[in-house]
Amino acid sequence: MNLHQLHSILRQVQKPSQYLGNEVNAVHKDFNACQVRVALIFPDAYEIGMSHMGLRILYDILNKRKDVVAERAFAPLPDLEKALRANNLSLFSLESKTPLNEFDVIGISLPHELSYTNILNILDMSGIPVFEKDRKAHHPLILGGGSQCYNPEPLADFFDAIAIGDGEELVQDVVNAVSGWKEKQQIEKISQNKNKKSREELFKLLTSVEGIYVPKYFEPVYYKEGALKEIKSLKKNYQSVKKRVVSNLNQQPYPTELVVPNARLVHDRVGVEIQRGCARSCRFCQAGFVERPVRQRDPSTVLKLIEDSIEKTGMDEVSLLSLSAGDYQNIVPLMKNLNKCYKDQKVSISVPATRTETLTEEMVHEISKVRKTGFTIAPEAGSERLRRVINKGNRTEDLYQACNNAFKNGYRLIKFYYMLGLPFEEDNDLVGIADEVNQAYQIGRQYNPSVNINVGLSPFVPKPFTPFQWETQVTLEEAKRRLHLIKRDLRFRAIHLKTHNLEMNYLEGLFSRGDRKLSRLILSAHKNGCRFDQWREYFNFSKWQQSIDECEIDSSFYTQRKRTKDEVLPWDHLYSQFKKPWLWNEYQKAKEEAFTADCSVTACQGNCGACDFEDVKNRIYEEGHLCSYKPTLQRKDTKEPSFAKALEGRHRLRVRFAKTGPSIFFGHIELMGILKRAIMRNEFPVAFTEGFHPQMKLSMGMALSLGIESEWEYFDLTFSEKVQPNVFIQKMNESLPSGISILSAELVDLRAPSIYSNTSLVKYKADLSNLDSNNLVQVFNDALKRVLEGPEIIIERRQKKTGKVKKININKYLDAKSVKFIDKRYYCFSLKCDDEGSLKPTEVLTALMGITGNEIYKIPINKVGVILKN
Repeated sequence: MNLHQLHSILRQVQKPSQYLGNEVNAVHKDFNACQVRVALIFPDAYEIGMSHMGLRILYDILNKRKDVVAERAFAPLPDLEKALRANNLSLFSLESKTPLNEFDVIGISLPHELSYTNILNILDMSGIPVFEKDRKAHHPLILGGGSQCYNPEPLADFFDAIAIGDGEELVQDVVNAVSGWKEKQQIEKISQNKNKKSREELFKLLTSVEGIYVPKYFEPVYYKEGALKEIKSLKKNYQSVKKRVVSNLNQQPYPTELVVPNARLVHDRVGVEIQRGCARSCRFCQAGFVERPVRQRDPSTVLKLIEDSIEKTGMDEVSLLSLSAGDYQNIVPLMKNLNKCYKDQKVSISVPATRTETLTEEMVHEISKVRKTGFTIAPEAGSERLRRVINKGNRTEDLYQACNNAFKNGYRLIKFYYMLGLPFEEDNDLVGIADEVNQAYQIGRQYNPSVNINVGLSPFVPKPFTPFQWETQVTLEEAKRRLHLIKRDLRFRAIHLKTHNLEMNYLEGLFSRGDRKLSRLILSAHKNGCRFDQWREYFNFSKWQQSIDECEIDSSFYTQRKRTKDEVLPWDHLYSQFKKPWLWNEYQKAKEEAFTADCSVTACQGNCGACDFEDVKNRIYEEGHLCSYKPTLQRKDTKEPSFAKALEGRHRLRVRFAKTGPSIFFGHIELMGILKRAIMRNEFPVAFTEGFHPQMKLSMGMALSLGIESEWEYFDLTFSEKVQPNVFIQKMNESLPSGISILSAELVDLRAPSIYSNTSLVKYKADLSNLDSNNLVQVFNDALKRVLEGPEIIIERRQKKTGKVKKININKYLDAKSVKFIDKRYYCFSLKCDDEGSLKPTEVLTALMGITGNEIYKIPINKVGVILKN
C-alpha cells in the first residue's frame, strides 16, 4: 500500500493514529532481507492489543534476531474494514504496510472467547482461507497462542498450529523450524512456495517442538448423544501435547524499549511482570491453574527493568504485573525503593486487583504517594462460606480492613470485583455482596463524605483446567434473577453497579468448554456480520441467535450440562502433565468447603502435575531479599522543596512546532501524550500541578482537526528549573515521532495568558485540485458571494457524548476579507477564534462549496498561519 492510498483511507476513519505504525521504538527492518517474516496479530483493537504484554514480549524477542522481522497488526475497526473492502485492499502490517498474506508466519493471540469472529475476519481480509484444509502451499503458517489455547477446540479447524504455554522459548523454536524448512524448500518467502507436499512436512516438523499442537493430527470421536468418546491421535508418537514452561523468569528477556503508542491505550503504562503463576488454588480461576508454577523475578531485576523502561518510553505509570501482586514476598520494599527513586518525577506505581488480606496499610500508603485515582479489591464472593467453597479464604474483616487502609490514605474511590452464579451459591451469598459494599461505603464516609464505590459484577463461567470444569453455568434467566437480588439491597447512590453483559457471558460459556462442532457456528456468525463481540457498541446477540438456529446448535449441551467424572473433555489431550484426578479432588473439596494451602509457601498439596521439582518448580524470593541493584535515576535530594523555592526557578517556554506527514492523524489528546512522553524521556525539570492527580504543566493551543498539516502549532510548558530553549529544541527533535518537529521556543512571562486564549485568527489553505469539478473558479466565486452578500450561513454540529445538535453561524467566524482563490487551485481563508473555540476548516468548505463527505477526504488542507492577540 502506497502513502497516498494509506492517507486517503485514514481520512475516512475515526481513530487513524492506531494504523500508522510510526511510534517511538517501533522496529522497522528491511522486510525482504530477513529470513523469516512474522506478523504478530492481536484480534482486537489497537488500544486493547497494545496493552497486552505477551505481544510486546514476542515482538521484542523476535526483532532482536537479525534473521527475523516481526511486525504488528490488529483487528480493524468497522470503519477501516469498510474502507479497505471498498477499495479492494488487503489488511496490512503497521510497520511496512505489507499485506498479511506476504508473511511466512501469522501468529494470532487468543485473548478471550469473544474475539473468535475477529480472527476469521482478519484471515478473510488478508485473502487467506479461514479453514486449514483449504490453504495451499503458498499460504502463511497460521499459528495461535495465548490464554484461550488451553481449549482451542472451537477454533481448531481454522489453525495450522497452536502454542500451548509460555511463548518466550517456544516462538524461537517455531521460527527455527520455519527457517530450516524454507532453506530445504529453497524459497525466500512462503508465498513463493509451490510444493504441495511441503506444507505437510512443516506440520510434522512442528510436532517435535514441545508445546506445539497441530490440530489436524487429532480427531474427535463422539457418542450419539454428542459427548466425546475419545480424541484419536492420527500421528505416531503424538498422543498428547505438553505445556511449554519457562522455568526461570530471570533468565528470560523482557522488553524495556517498549513501543510508545501514539493512540491512547486501555492500559497506558509500563507493565513489568514481577511474578508469573499463582498457587492459591482459587477454584474458579483458570489462570491460577494453567500458569503454574509460581515464578518470581528477582527484585533487583525488576528495578533494572523499570528504570530502563521509564528512560526509553517516558511513561509516567508503572504497573507491577502478577496474578496476585500481594503474594510477591518483596512487594512493599520494592515499592518503597521505586517511590524513593521516581516520586519527584511523578511516576506512579500501581498493582492489579489483589487479595484483601495482602492489602496492608503500608502497601496502600506506598501506592498512594503519587496519584490517588482509585483502588481495586477483589473479594469475588459475598460470604465467607462461599469464599471457602472457591478457596478464596479471605475473611470479611480483611475486606473492611483493606477499605479502611485505602480510605485512610486519602482514596475517594474503591472498585470491587464480585461474581454471581458460582457453584453452590445461595441467595444469602448474593445479599452478602450488597451488605459488604454498603458497609465499605459507610467506612469510607467516616473519612470523606464524597467517597464512591464502583462494583464490577461478572457472571461465573466454568473454565477448562479448573475444579469447576465439570460444573454447570447458570441460565440467562437465573443470572437476571440473582442480579436483581444484589441491586435490590444496594442502599446508597454513591455505589455504582456495573455488570458484564449477560448475553456476552452466555456466549463466553458456550465457547469456553466447546468442541470442534462449534467452528461452523463461529463461521456462520462471522458471515452474519458479528465483529468485536466484547464491545457493547458492536455486540449483536440476535445475530448470534440466528447463527445458533442456522447451525442447529444445542447451546444448553455446553452450558447447562454437568459433566461426569470420567467424561472425555475436549481439552484432555492438552497440557498433558496436569493431573485431571487432582482437579476432581479439588472439586470434591469445594463441596466440603475444605481449604487447599498455597504450595509456594507450604509443602506440595497433592502434586497437581505442574512441577517436575527439578527444573520446573516454584521459585520464590523470600521476604527481605536484598536488592543489589541501585537505580541511577534516583535524585540526590528527595525532599520536597519549599513552595517559595519551587516558584523561584519556574519559567515558561512557548513552543512552536510542525505537525506534518503521518502525524496529521494524531488527535489532540494523543498529541499531548506524545509530547509529554518525549519530555519525560529527556528528563526535563518540568513543573506539575498539585493534588490527588498531579499533571505536567503543559498547555496546548487550539486543537487541530485530524488530517490537516500545520507548521503553526503551539504549546506552553512550565519548568521548575531553567532550561535553555536551544537545548530543549534539539533534544525534543531527537525524541519525537516522524512528522512532529519543534521549530522555535521562547521564554514568556508566567502570568501571560495561555496560548489557547491568546489566539485571534487561524489561516488555512486548501488544495482543491483533486476535486471532480471542471468549474472550480465559478464554484468559488459563488461561495464568496454568499459570504459577502448573502444571509447568515448556519451549520449544525452534533455533540458526540450528548447527541445534541448545536447551530453555528459561519459568518461569525469566517474572516470574509481573507477569502481568496489562488492559481485556480488553492482556497485560502482565515477563521476567527473566541472563548468557545472556532470552526473546523472542513466545516467551512463543506458548507460554502457544496463539497460532499466523500470529496472532503481528497482535499489536502494546511494551517499556514496563526495571529495572536498580543
